[in-house]
Amino acid sequence: MRPAPAVDACLWTLVGGSALIVGAMMLGNQLPVLVASPAFAALAVVLGLLAETWRRCAGAATPLQARLRNLSEYGLVLIAIGVLGAVASYQVAAISRGFCDDDLQHWDTVLHFDWLDLYRLVARHPLLQHAGSAAYNAVFLYPWAILIWHSWRDERDHAREFLLTFWLAAALTLALFPLFPARGALDHLWQGPVPYWPSNGLTQGVVIDALRAHRMAAIDLSAVIGVVSAPSFHTVCGVLFIAFSWRIPQLRPLIVPLNLVLLAATPVEGSHYLIDMIIGAAVAGTALVAVRKRLPLVALLQRLGARRRRPAPAAR
Repeated sequence: MRPAPAVDACLWTLVGGSALIVGAMMLGNQLPVLVASPAFAALAVVLGLLAETWRRCAGAATPLQARLRNLSEYGLVLIAIGVLGAVASYQVAAISRGFCDDDLQHWDTVLHFDWLDLYRLVARHPLLQHAGSAAYNAVFLYPWAILIWHSWRDERDHAREFLLTFWLAAALTLALFPLFPARGALDHLWQGPVPYWPSNGLTQGVVIDALRAHRMAAIDLSAVIGVVSAPSFHTVCGVLFIAFSWRIPQLRPLIVPLNLVLLAATPVEGSHYLIDMIIGAAVAGTALVAVRKRLPLVALLQRLGARRRRPAPAAR
């Protein structure tokens, strides 16, 4: 039987610390997650199944068990990052102030980007609508493909690097969000009847207003929408997924083109200004550099994780 590697202390420390911070924000804002909902029940079932798989395969008596052990652990971390990030975005939105649409649109003008022209183009072509919507809404499938690949090949260091970068990028996105709260380009720029309703349409500003006015008693996970305009988190994800799949020749031909379509669709489907995407790309680049170059804080976390995983010396 293969010895089971220790629990990934670095990643779980980050997840645990993030959970404590989000929990404190929920208490401060009096904005809990709605537990009595089908979405929360489904989440609990998925987490339970992954945790049980992780427990049963901890010994890894066979290569398949080792793969399932790796995938279940890193799947738990990925889901935790995603759920905590979504809940945290609502908590941050509740304490944000004002809207920056005029400023964001000003930067698009400086960049000579006409959001309305792009929106009209998409509204005239159903093919662009279907392709863009599919790529945009599939964004959270791509990290599973990357994690499945690394788990199958027992590339735990690569999986750890990916998840650490993903966590750092999400944290940076949430830290910058209060600087750029916005209603979104469609809400801010479009006048008259809406010919095409994108994935993230006119509800972003409505939700932020409701959160600020404490008109939302709890967060229903089945109804969570994107409320972060800048940095664009879909752009963050697209850049990260391209970067990490690029070094996997077998996944590159699939994930890279799909994420390029995702990035092209993000202004309309996410109601994002171009400057949102530029800031998002900068966040992704910062996270990539910080983890790959092992900047001081990241290096400390990785050393702590490595120390936890180091086998104990044999007894004499």
